[in-house]
Amino acid sequence: MKSQYKLQLSRILSEQTEILQRLEYLRHLDKKAYLCAGVIRNAVWAHLHEQGIDIYGTEIDVIFYDEMDPENQKAQYLMQQLEHKFPENDWDVINQALVHTWYKTENNQTINPLVSIEHALSLWPETATAVAVRLDDQHDIQIIAPFGLDDLFELKLRWNKQLVSHETFKKRYQAKRFFERFPKLQLID
Repeated sequence: MKSQYKLQLSRILSEQTEILQRLEYLRHLDKKAYLCAGVIRNAVWAHLHEQGIDIYGTEIDVIFYDEMDPENQKAQYLMQQLEHKFPENDWDVINQALVHTWYKTENNQTINPLVSIEHALSLWPETATAVAVRLDDQHDIQIIAPFGLDDLFELKLRWNKQLVSHETFKKRYQAKRFFERFPKLQLID
């Protein structure tokens, strides 16, 4: 992962009070939970497009990995606390250790258990979305990005074929209006 992009991501997120507040509160709740996906991707793309970042009304994804929580109590607790503290956001909290118990592919097939946060992110539909961040004990931003940060910062929307079809990828970026919202994006097929 290029250190310039790591520094740039840390700076962008640190300058966003609303995102930083959510990262700090999440660290308070669970030091091993990460903010990820759209909120991170959109913050970077908005910055690169010189657009404001408005996370109010936005869905915010939180992931963690805990094999010792088969009843999913931690996810329920985190969701409850985050919804109470930040009711203006829609929260999606997922224990990646349990995804195989409910996720079905387009062919209605189950997937093998995921072994880590990195493994989970490596299956996400776009490389630029496969980014998770958290604050460490020194309040520095820690990043997990199995594909690196190049596509994110170079405004490349690239399909990750590991789990979803190209058709699903296409429907996804159309539904999210990526190219309308971020016109400098390049589709990489």
